[in-house]
Amino acid sequence: MDWYSSRDPEWKKQLIKHINAEREITNERVPVMALSTVDVEGHPAVRMVSPRGFVGDGFLRISATDSGQWTSDVLTFCTHAQSNKVRELVNTNEVQLVFWLPNVRVQVRCSGHAHMLFHPENPNYSTLSLDIRRRMRPRDGSDAECQGRRDERRESIAAGGPVEPDACGEMDTEFIREQAYLNHSPVIQAWYAWPAPGRVRLSDPSLYPATIPQIDDKAEAEKYEANARRNYVLVFVDINKVDFVNLDESTRTQYVRRGDTSWSITEVNP
Repeated sequence: MDWYSSRDPEWKKQLIKHINAEREITNERVPVMALSTVDVEGHPAVRMVSPRGFVGDGFLRISATDSGQWTSDVLTFCTHAQSNKVRELVNTNEVQLVFWLPNVRVQVRCSGHAHMLFHPENPNYSTLSLDIRRRMRPRDGSDAECQGRRDERRESIAAGGPVEPDACGEMDTEFIREQAYLNHSPVIQAWYAWPAPGRVRLSDPSLYPATIPQIDDKAEAEKYEANARRNYVLVFVDINKVDFVNLDESTRTQYVRRGDTSWSITEVNP
């Protein structure tokens, strides 16, 4: 979350600008955010999670052929496939994310819907329920040209023509999920091979390797690596409302999605 495009919505520009200002003071990689869900009994559940960034930015390229020409306002975080978060999001995928940046005195609340992408070998796997293409935009401003190409492609397919690759950005969600996993440290990757979060800790220390490369037995290491990948879930948050409070400036701005890539902006009382 180091940078943004001029094509991004204003709230994303402001969020990343203030995150970078906070990082200059704290030297943290990325500030954590609070994730609010509803548990299976209907009670609120809040915990801190680390954002993985916006789809299209940094290492979250949309495919192996993407050279960084795409940007979006779809925010991501990750979780263990057997965590309580997964059960809660299956029950209802409405979420709220909150950033609190104490040194720059900014609070940002993002409301939306969470869409989970499991590993293909996970029993819960299904194709992503969010069409991310609708949230993508070219950084160079070639939206109209790409829309024309996509219209021609759809018409060709409808007429029984060949299914050509999308010239304006082939989307590979599994590639995105894999890049998110690979950009964790070995310590974090190993956590996904551990037993289910929130359960009673087992007495066998071998079930909790510090890192997978430190496992001497090659076959055992491969087993843990495969298990970690199966348990890794990337969550895509389709944000539809943002409440941005700047305490230093005594301002509060609300952004509401009005279309795939358009937002309304309203200044309200703090």
